[in-house]
Amino acid sequence: MNFLKRYQLKKRQRELMKKRDIYERLQTEHSKDIYFYEYTQRVMDSLDEKAEQIRRMLEMECCE
Repeated sequence: MNFLKRYQLKKRQRELMKKRDIYERLQTEHSKDIYFYEYTQRVMDSLDEKAEQIRRMLEMECCE
C-alpha cells in the first residue's frame, strides 16, 4: 500500500472516531430519551466497526 493510500485510510479512521465522539456526547446529554440513546448507540457501533475494518486493513499491510 502506498503512502497516499495509508494516509487516506488513517484520515478516514480519525474522521470516523471524531464523529463517534460527537454521538457519544449527544448520547450522554440526552440519556433520558431511551429511543435517542438506542439510536446513537447503533450509530456508534456502526462507526466503531468501520474504524475497526480500516485498522485491520492497515495492520495487514504493515505485516506483509
